[in-house]
Amino acid sequence: MRIRSAGSVPVFLAVLSLILGCGSEASGDDPDQTPAIETDSTGEIVVEDVILQWSAEVPGIQITVSAPTTGWIAVGFEPSAAMMDADIIMGYVSDGEVYIRDDWGDGYTSHKSDEELGGTDDITVVSGSEESGITVISFNRLLSADDTYDRELVIGNTYTILLAYGPDDADNFQGYHAWEETVEIEL
Repeated sequence: MRIRSAGSVPVFLAVLSLILGCGSEASGDDPDQTPAIETDSTGEIVVEDVILQWSAEVPGIQITVSAPTTGWIAVGFEPSAAMMDADIIMGYVSDGEVYIRDDWGDGYTSHKSDEELGGTDDITVVSGSEESGITVISFNRLLSADDTYDRELVIGNTYTILLAYGPDDADNFQGYHAWEETVEIEL
């Protein structure tokens, strides 16, 4: 048995209209006005003979750096001044083996490993080579920063990047650079 009051239909329609009208426009989340969140990015920048390439897809990024040296090469993210506060990844190849370290700029011209500062080494080696005077290292890291000594990277943002390499045969993490440059990239 169905009971229907004559006054309930207009009330029901008014309530239904109100419910249906509370879509995305009413909540301020108009999908036509919300910018799309970028989830991947690839790019390359060449500065003199140094090549920086990246391929990012949430949640990680793969970075490859190539430089004209048989010593170390490095890339740093977002220094506050010179090397201070930069998230630095250094690497070199020795006897066919790749060595990479996750560092933090602890001074204007100095850096220490994240682990030495109480953080963690969050870099994964992908590959590396040293041929005809050119060193290439490739590594992965997460875009998000779980470590105090890692910069969070967001696809679509612009970052100040340090690029540097050491003299030939400088297979270490502390030698003075033979070349360095600061650039900006949009990830």
